[in-house]
Amino acid sequence: FKQFLRFSVSPCMTISPEQYIDGLEWRYACKKFDPEARLEQPVWHALAESLRLSPSSLGLQLWKFVVVTNRELKARLREVSWNQSQVEDCSHYVVLCSRRSATRRDVDRYLAQIEFTRRPSAEKLASSAGFYTSYVEALTPEKMHAWLDCQVYIAVGFLLSAAAALRVDSCTIGGMDRAKYDEILGLDGTPYRSVVGVALGYRAKDDAYAREAKVRFPAGEVIDIRA
Repeated sequence: FKQFLRFSVSPCMTISPEQYIDGLEWRYACKKFDPEARLEQPVWHALAESLRLSPSSLGLQLWKFVVVTNRELKARLREVSWNQSQVEDCSHYVVLCSRRSATRRDVDRYLAQIEFTRRPSAEKLASSAGFYTSYVEALTPEKMHAWLDCQVYIAVGFLLSAAAALRVDSCTIGGMDRAKYDEILGLDGTPYRSVVGVALGYRAKDDAYAREAKVRFPAGEVIDIRA
């Protein structure tokens, strides 16, 4: 983490492309965490900021990130996560939640933040309000749910990339009973619903998957450049 900071404190210095790719090569879906290894506060703060600073459609940030570090609560979530040990043994378990729906009130809340942060002209603010509101109100319930879930997965990508850069192990948990998650986390009756989890921590020394070669198709098969 100190090395990462050294590359980021100066606007003229960044982590090198080679270092970034090396982190991505190092990352894998951790199958067995060391239950005694905990994330240090500065490292967790950087990961939390990767969530907060993640992009979202229209910038509306229609999400909430529930962070579980309590072992008993993680054990309850493990029971409704196909008994995957990563949920209980990781240091920080992040449950990424989306809004159940988006309304004009959500647009107004974001516009108020824009006004507070950027002080735009009244004309520009009114134009944004009209565009954002018309977009949200045109979505059918089915498209609304798909759109809101997609926002959460953008944040998942940012979190996994940040974890790799910081050499923090991670595992995305999609096998979960979302209704039970909502019940356990007290989300029932709130504007939010659980979508996916990400376990964060440090791999156990005997996790054999850490030594497996990464299986990816060649770049030429998945990256189509139209120059």
